[in-house]
Amino acid sequence: MLAGYDVDPVPALTVALRIVLERADATWPELVRAAGFSDSRSAALLVGEQRTLDELAAELNELRTLDHT
Repeated sequence: MLAGYDVDPVPALTVALRIVLERADATWPELVRAAGFSDSRSAALLVGEQRTLDELAAELNELRTLDHT
C-alpha cells in the first residue's frame, strides 16, 4: 500500500480498505461509509484532508485494523 501512497493516497487507501472491509468492488466513498467512521472523519477523508488520510494509512499499516472514530 505505501508504495503508491505518496503519489496518490486515495487509490492506495482504497485498495487497503477493500481488503480490510472485504468489499473488492467498492468505491472510495462506499468504503469510507462502510468503515463506520465518525461523520467528521468521514468528511475529512472524502475531501482528501491530508492529515486524516495519513492517520488512516498509519492505522492500517501499523494496527491492521480500523478505529471507527
